[in-house]
Amino acid sequence: MDAAAIRERFLTTGCSILDAKLKGGLPCRGITQIYGAAGTGKTQLALQMCLTVQLPITMGGLEAGAIYICTETAFPSKRLQQLLKKSEITKAHSVTGDVIFVTHIATIEELVLCLQRKVPVLMNAHKIGLLIIDSIAAPYRSEDWKDQGKTKRSIGRQLHELCKNDDLCVICINQVSAVIDGHILISENANEQPALGFTWSSMITNSIYFYRKNSLRYACVMLASHLPRLTFQFEVNESGVKAIE
Repeated sequence: MDAAAIRERFLTTGCSILDAKLKGGLPCRGITQIYGAAGTGKTQLALQMCLTVQLPITMGGLEAGAIYICTETAFPSKRLQQLLKKSEITKAHSVTGDVIFVTHIATIEELVLCLQRKVPVLMNAHKIGLLIIDSIAAPYRSEDWKDQGKTKRSIGRQLHELCKNDDLCVICINQVSAVIDGHILISENANEQPALGFTWSSMITNSIYFYRKNSLRYACVMLASHLPRLTFQFEVNESGVKAIE
């Protein structure tokens, strides 16, 4: 096995079918963006991975904790507690909410400072394998900054620096810049793009689009160096996120 193969690390999603489609899970390299309209399942997968990161390395985990940065709504603690009770992940392994560190920020400046100061302090004090920002676009909605492009590049570079050793999975949940038919009939062919524009998209390593069509949920891999573009169906239930074959 060559050095590149050894270094390529993935964090399991907690669903073997989904891991197989993604060739191992979500990569611990660069920034993985999960974007889509509200209610498509983005936060659901993020919460599930707060559990999987605690799993043993032999099970696809990183034996580590998670940092969850909330930018617009309260952390979904009730849903996390439900997952801790119902998920197959917690039934077989010692997984708790004690190593999920939640922080709330409201502005771009707070996010920059959080990544520069608070996150490194937590990473020095605890073994952290997952960093989630939910969502990356929210702080920009309320502020009209002339140097937004500069802050997007700064945030992107800081995230890349944090995961440079391939031992941290970085997930940025993003919104979409267009609303089509009230989010009811959306497909990967629709004119729906991730928010924050080209400057932010240039910082992204992997990008997955979540959408709903009628009552069904779909995910489309839009960007990944190790995967072709592919679309698959998934479901969300009380025990978590599961891909459908």
